[in-house]
Amino acid sequence: MNELVSMSVQIHIFFVFSTFTLAVINLFVVKSCSEYVAMTKKFELFSPLYYLSLSVVVFTGSVVLAVFKFHANHAVYLMVFTSVVIIIGAFKAHKLFKKTRIKDSNSQEVFRKFAIKKYLFDIAAMLITIVLAFAVG
Repeated sequence: MNELVSMSVQIHIFFVFSTFTLAVINLFVVKSCSEYVAMTKKFELFSPLYYLSLSVVVFTGSVVLAVFKFHANHAVYLMVFTSVVIIIGAFKAHKLFKKTRIKDSNSQEVFRKFAIKKYLFDIAAMLITIVLAFAVG
């Protein structure tokens, strides 16, 4: 049983840092690509990886929480809150991305500004959560 918990925690931590890295990559893609079509192709590659990694973080976190009999502390509540806020932002970003048209530069700029703010917020939220989780736990 201890091996399962240890492995789940290690996988959880690995995917937390993977999610953080993919958020930085997505931010770099959105900020660095000046041509919208090139940005969308890269964004459509890295964005699903980011959310897949985030889903693995949520799943492994749920497994670890279940093993500890749902005994939660402030760090766990912060992790859950951070995940929910990132997922809500993901729905908003996806909705805005689907509304963006290739020929409409205004909607492209609106999406780009939202995506930059979203990924900066995701990175900051993950950093705060990681620091506080390691400080508390």
